[in-house]
Amino acid sequence: MSTSDELLDLAEQCASKLELDGPLRAVPSFSDAEEQCEYEELLQAIHEDELFASVDIRRQEELVEQIAAALPEDKRMLIIELADNHARHVWMQQEGAYHVGVAVGRKLRLRSSS
Repeated sequence: MSTSDELLDLAEQCASKLELDGPLRAVPSFSDAEEQCEYEELLQAIHEDELFASVDIRRQEELVEQIAAALPEDKRMLIIELADNHARHVWMQQEGAYHVGVAVGRKLRLRSSS
């Protein structure tokens, strides 16, 4: 299990690869930063922690389909809606965390350059 300091070190390595020089007109999107950072090592360290076990999206979809198939016709869309809503919630949390991280980083950067 990785320590918080080790995860922060990995995150710092990722952040160091972001192109933030020059005047920014907009914060890069999460997917743009993901491509620039190549933070697979950070995700792998988090996934190795037993609390954040590896995510198998294909298995998750299979489980939702199995549950939906076992439900009466009038209830099937409920589990699909629940799974879709959960995915949107997770994405929203990631986007929020990313943007807070960028905002804090920009603030720290401005503070260190003054």
